[in-house]
Amino acid sequence: MTRLPALLLLIPACTALADDRQGLLSSPTWEGELSTFAPSAFGPLDSPNAGDDTFVKIRAGGMFMLAEGEITVGDMIGGATNVLDFEDTLNQDTDDFSPTGSITVAIPVIDLSIELGYMGSYEFAGTTTNTISFDDQTFSGTIDSSEELTMYELNVLYELAEIKFVTIYVGGGARVIDVQASITGDVSGTTTTDSIDAIIPIPVAAVGADFDLGKNVSIRGKLAGMHVGDYGTVIDAKAEVGYDFHRLFGVFAGYRLMTFESTEFDVQVDAQLQGFYAGAEVRF
Repeated sequence: MTRLPALLLLIPACTALADDRQGLLSSPTWEGELSTFAPSAFGPLDSPNAGDDTFVKIRAGGMFMLAEGEITVGDMIGGATNVLDFEDTLNQDTDDFSPTGSITVAIPVIDLSIELGYMGSYEFAGTTTNTISFDDQTFSGTIDSSEELTMYELNVLYELAEIKFVTIYVGGGARVIDVQASITGDVSGTTTTDSIDAIIPIPVAAVGADFDLGKNVSIRGKLAGMHVGDYGTVIDAKAEVGYDFHRLFGVFAGYRLMTFESTEFDVQVDAQLQGFYAGAEVRF
C-alpha cells in the first residue's frame, strides 16, 4: 500500500518529460538542436526558411542549354536520310542561352502551390552538305538548317508532409514544347526554304522536396515525367541551392536535365536538353 503514493508522485514528472520529447513530425527549434552548428543564423522550424509563409513567388533568371537529339519531318525519299541528328547530320551548334522566369501562387488553406514557368527559347543552327529528306522533299547542296525549342511548364504541387527539416511535395502538371524547324537548300535545282511548327503538350506527374539548412540556405529538388505512348514521353529533373537575403528576396542556382520524345505530330522529336541556370526570386 505504501507504493501507491510514490507511483502517483511520478506521474507529473513523466508528463513533463513527454512534453519535452520531440517526435518525428514535431517542430523543433534550430537554436535547441543546431546551436553548435550556427546558433545565430536560425529560427524556429515553424518558419525554417526566410522564404516560407509567402504567397506569391516571382522568378527571373537564365539558363545555358546544351542539346543533343534528332528530328524527323516526313518520310525518307530515295537514299536521303530523314532522321536528322542535330550534330551528326545537320552540323548544328547545339548550345544556347535564354532568359527564364516563373510565377508561383501558394494556397495555404489547402497546402497547394501552382507554378507557371517559361523555361526558355533555344535556337540551334548549322550548315551541312548531307543530302536529306525534309517534309517530303529532298534537299541537297549546301543546306542551312535551324531548330528553335520554346518550352513552358505547369506544376500543381500538394505539400504532402513536413518531416523535421524536409518538406515533401507531390502533384502533377504539364510540359509544353513549341518546336520550329527550318531548312534552306537545293530542291530539284531551285533554292527552297521549308519550315514547320508543332506545339507538343505532355502531362506529367511530379514529386519534389525542400531541405532547409536554416533561415537563409535551402536545397531543392524536383522530378517530373510521364509516358503517353507515341503522343510523348518526358522526364524533367532539377536540383538547386537557394540563398535568401530577406524574407522577400533570394537568389538560386541549379542544374536541369530534360528529355522528351514525341512521334505523334508533324515534327517527330527525340531530344535531351541540360544545363545550368541561375536567377533571383522576389516574394510577397
